[in-house]
Amino acid sequence: MITDVREAWQEMVEAQRAFNATWPSAVVHAQVWLLPINKEPKGQTKITPMELVGEPAIEAAKKAILQFEQEEGQHPSTVMRLPGWIGVSQSVLEYAREANAARDRFLEVLAQETASMNLKSLSKGKHLRSILKLPIVIKQIERHIQVFEGVPRRILFTWAGKTAAPESIPVKDVIEKIETQLADAVAKADMDKELNLRLELKALGFLDAKAELHRYRPIAPHPRVMLYFSKSPRYDAMPHANLPIFVSLDEKQPWPRVDALEEFDAENAQAERSDKVPRQEIIPRLGLYLKTAPDRKRSPRTARGDSTAVARALVSSTYQKR
Repeated sequence: MITDVREAWQEMVEAQRAFNATWPSAVVHAQVWLLPINKEPKGQTKITPMELVGEPAIEAAKKAILQFEQEEGQHPSTVMRLPGWIGVSQSVLEYAREANAARDRFLEVLAQETASMNLKSLSKGKHLRSILKLPIVIKQIERHIQVFEGVPRRILFTWAGKTAAPESIPVKDVIEKIETQLADAVAKADMDKELNLRLELKALGFLDAKAELHRYRPIAPHPRVMLYFSKSPRYDAMPHANLPIFVSLDEKQPWPRVDALEEFDAENAQAERSDKVPRQEIIPRLGLYLKTAPDRKRSPRTARGDSTAVARALVSSTYQKR
């Protein structure tokens, strides 16, 4: 199986190189933003992008597409990102699909390898690094190259991660975690910790084991890009901006309006989530709460109002595997 992982790795790398050999000659315009490497596991409070245009942007994009290893100084729990856009005069869609498929095949082989060894998902990266003898960042393999065969009227870059993401956790999982911590506290004769953990288990004892607790998980700031193809005021696609997106472009036709990626400043970016619900504190130490009101139901979009569906019907792309 280790041989399979190494072979799949080589095939994946070669597929990215093959893609990089096709698109640069078709570039009409390239614009990307270099982001500083994160040296700590927590999100950065201020991020200043550095714009590259033309040939420097092309070279940076080629490097990013092949970059599956940590950069010097990069914390292993973080990822390298290169937001931007590249306009091409001819189709690169099928080449991108082949490169993305090679990434998916490698991840499938790796999943089979880890499953055969009964490794936990958290050990997957460590196991891969031991096989390849390289400081691999799996999340940089999981990202896809996004290509849109159409000329958007607008490309808007912005920052996500200004709020915390809601997350549901089964009560039984929380109980298992606290019981493990309790056993450790008992073994170490830590009576204060033992008492607190027993009180937490008592609080959970009133809940159904199948119930779910709620918490808001902080998200590190990360760039997003919105593309507008239709006349709708709503964006038609919003892929992750981990790598530059590719769109069709003709020098003689109108170019898209581009809203550049600006500086991120956490002090000016804090915002309350619109979907927060009333909740009752259960385990303050773990930031766990019980919802006290049902989730609000979102009204279904009509076919006319779903601009994303319109875009997918009109523009061939790699977006969501179309």
